[in-house]
Amino acid sequence: MAIDDEALNGSEVASNISVEFTLLSGETISVRDNVAEPLTENVIRQYAEALVQDMQAEAVRTFSYWWAGDFYFDAVRLREVAALSVSPVGAEDEDGEDWEEGP
Repeated sequence: MAIDDEALNGSEVASNISVEFTLLSGETISVRDNVAEPLTENVIRQYAEALVQDMQAEAVRTFSYWWAGDFYFDAVRLREVAALSVSPVGAEDEDGEDWEEGP
């Protein structure tokens, strides 16, 4: 399914994404991240492909962000990831939640 680039670009949270990692152990880790440009299908694809490339290395990826008034700093050893999902954070995901990108 193609992502509607115009709809993404019109969203107030167009550059916020959600990343869900399923580890080899079966645990799931969900994080949020912010990209520097408005989201398009190509931007999301490139972001996910970069994570997949890091899965083949000894990379540890960090994510820092504010959500619902609390600060989170997550680190994921990408070598431990069995699967991942990257998706835009839409306005419906933000209702009632305070989310900001980290420093």
